[in-house]
Amino acid sequence: MASLGIPPPLYEGLDETRREIRLLKVLAGTSDAQIIHCRLETCSLDDISPDYEGFESVSGPTDYTGRELIARWTTCHVPEPLASSAPLKRTNATKPASMFHRFKWGDFAALSYVWGNPGDTRPIRLNDRHVRVTANLESALREFRQQGEFDGSFLLWVDALCINQEDLDERARQIRRMRDIYESAWTVISWLGEEGQRSDLALQLVRDLATFDDLGCVEEVEEMLRMDPHFFGKMQWMALQDLMDRPYWFRLWVIQEIIMGSTATWIRCGRSMIEWTTFCAGIAALQKHLWLVKDWCLRSDVAAKGQGQTTWMTSSLHLVYQDLAPLSKDSSLRGDKVGFGRLLDLANSAGCSNQRDKIYSLVGLMPAAVAVRLQPDYTLPVAAVYASTTRAFIEALDTLEPLREGNPWGPCNGPSWVADWLWRGRIRHSRPEAPLWVPSYLFSPEDDSAHIPYNAAGDTKHDSVFSDDGLMLSCTGFIADRITGLSAREVGYFHWDSESISAPKDWLSIYGDWPDTAEALCRTLVADRVQGSAKAAYRHMAIFHLPSTFQSAVPQFSRRGWSFLSGQEGYYFRWEGFRAANRNFPLGDLVLGDFFDNDIPPGASEFDYTEVYSCFDRTAKKRRLMTTERGYIGWAPDNMYGEADEQVMPGDLIAIIFGCSTPLAIRPRGSYFQVLGEAYVQGLMDGEAIEDLRKGTFHTQRFIFA
Repeated sequence: MASLGIPPPLYEGLDETRREIRLLKVLAGTSDAQIIHCRLETCSLDDISPDYEGFESVSGPTDYTGRELIARWTTCHVPEPLASSAPLKRTNATKPASMFHRFKWGDFAALSYVWGNPGDTRPIRLNDRHVRVTANLESALREFRQQGEFDGSFLLWVDALCINQEDLDERARQIRRMRDIYESAWTVISWLGEEGQRSDLALQLVRDLATFDDLGCVEEVEEMLRMDPHFFGKMQWMALQDLMDRPYWFRLWVIQEIIMGSTATWIRCGRSMIEWTTFCAGIAALQKHLWLVKDWCLRSDVAAKGQGQTTWMTSSLHLVYQDLAPLSKDSSLRGDKVGFGRLLDLANSAGCSNQRDKIYSLVGLMPAAVAVRLQPDYTLPVAAVYASTTRAFIEALDTLEPLREGNPWGPCNGPSWVADWLWRGRIRHSRPEAPLWVPSYLFSPEDDSAHIPYNAAGDTKHDSVFSDDGLMLSCTGFIADRITGLSAREVGYFHWDSESISAPKDWLSIYGDWPDTAEALCRTLVADRVQGSAKAAYRHMAIFHLPSTFQSAVPQFSRRGWSFLSGQEGYYFRWEGFRAANRNFPLGDLVLGDFFDNDIPPGASEFDYTEVYSCFDRTAKKRRLMTTERGYIGWAPDNMYGEADEQVMPGDLIAIIFGCSTPLAIRPRGSYFQVLGEAYVQGLMDGEAIEDLRKGTFHTQRFIFA
């Protein structure tokens, strides 16, 4: 066939037993306008060079992470401090000398990028075939060619070209290899796009912030910026805002790629580059020390230019600071310590073209025992993929914790016990087990590893059984209470519907008289978990003196010099809205508003008020205050983007399910039940109901969730 001028197939099978992958060579060209020519080469990750094999046998690959091993390999060839110098690191990012190559065929980098608009494509030549790729990929390849990168034995892995996208079986197999590929790559290039929008200014600002933080003078920088937002020049803050608004940060696959790339990752816009660890340090300095003054700096840049976006793209800043940086820095935080809820939050933070990729793009971050149960299959219905994922977590980790994430309101219409990864109602910074969003000068950093703060089911073990079709889950527990009243539900993120209040009738506090009920309400408002997951204390009664509006609060904050709370103008609306919508919510002979005043007493602690403010803000997201038939108060699940009939209702039940750390709100449906989501019941979060069960107050039963 070749003699007739018909080229061989572009893709031939890969030998999985030899860890074969395809890698891309960018062939040199002479003109910017000339079409880019590339060649695919099949390489085995098992074909390591004799020198590297000898190095591994001496170093012991089990003693170091992959990145540590590469660093040690570098120091075997060049002495310190040259090995760790910025110029050598920058050169090695895309052009490491052949002495550093680990494989018989050379070495490789992996590209992390946004595919972009599938309708906006450009031609390239791949193995002498005409192929169209998205404009963003073509611009990256063009830049690499101009810089003479990836044209020798240092090659490039690009998912769109190195995987046969038409072969679903190969695609699934290679997805399972993604973690291996990105962790094995000499470097990972995070391509944010072409230069422009002053990206060089943005990267230099981040680099400078990292330097200031390293010198320990970021607080002095803040003072200078408060006096003059252009102290370090103009347009840098707008440039950084533009950089963090690039589509790259909102592509779900990026999360796994950067984390797996770890310290070997480089952020790149055109030919401007910054090392990932430096980038993280700069963003951390912004988040920890300059979070409030950054708004003033951005507005000043916009005013100087006369146009632009005056609000920060905070979701991408949070993503880098709270997720990508810690997870890429410490491999011990991945796997078993990336909890089910956090994975859902990560999936919710970015988009993907295929809804199944909400799962498949994060498999590399899941515990190994879970990941092995999830075989990517793009022929399965989306709901079936999500159901198999929840089941994999339950079976692999031997826990019913994933039921906390279930509800019947997701768009996939799957079983209610299954977490629908497309449900819009999840909100970052709403989990009691997550660190508080608080100023570093008041609070020491919390451990970012996942933990479970409650123990409603005590030390009970689950005995769940799945139906043959995997759509129903049977397990044991007991009914502990019934919902009688509900506060105003949220309508979107910024509004509460006071007309949706369901007032409880004849509610009688189980906690006792007014002081005891007030203490229970205080604990409920902060979910009885404060900094470091400690239980609330008497000092947290400060929440009853937290002013109901920012207008009445800011003079009191400013007079005391409380800078963090004084700067909450753009965030205080959540406390304002909750208080206003629910001031007449009945609690026995009183209403909610009776427990509060607007005057901060003399000698009040900035620490206490900041803590209760931040704890409430975390707790009240995606939740409605509730009362129960037995006289408890707590929080029920809220569905802020759902219709009025897609909500928890009075009459719904509170169940304790063996093997689940929190109570669940559930609803009978004939002989079956629906999971409505996790519930908080003050006084039943630490095994108290299990003690009542042992006393005969409750009786166990079998639940079938559908």
